[in-house]
Amino acid sequence: MFAIRIYLCLLTAGFLFLVTRDGTVGILEGVVVTSVLIFLILDAREDLKLRQADLRQLESLEKQLAVLLGD
Repeated sequence: MFAIRIYLCLLTAGFLFLVTRDGTVGILEGVVVTSVLIFLILDAREDLKLRQADLRQLESLEKQLAVLLGD
């Protein structure tokens, strides 16, 4: 998934570079850039939720181990 993010970031940066060299930003360019940015934001949000769930699970495990070890 990380490779897809890097690929989309590079494509977006290249696309923005080419559009700014032309000097005009049309509706199509705006839609393409906006949709890629929205996808990246939603993907990062989903990844963050997964990491938060993993963190909660690790904290729960830590509490259980503390009880078992008598700390």
